[in-house]
Amino acid sequence: MTSSIRLFAAAAIVATAGLLASASTSPASAGWDWLGNKNYVNCLQLFASGDFLMPANASRAQRAARHEAGRRYCNRQYYGHD
Repeated sequence: MTSSIRLFAAAAIVATAGLLASASTSPASAGWDWLGNKNYVNCLQLFASGDFLMPANASRAQRAARHEAGRRYCNRQYYGHD
């Protein structure tokens, strides 16, 4: 019984150490590096807050679809993909 508890504790320590060793401390690896691209951020803000070319009686779903299309446009312009 005690040997299985020791084996489990050792496995938990090894797993925790492996997880901590594999974690990256670089802030860019967290996926926020696009914030440094000011033109891209401005493009996103334009499409997120602007209602230009939006019909006056557009539903919430239509507005969301237009905003998503704007986000995809910005991705294509600055990163070459959707």
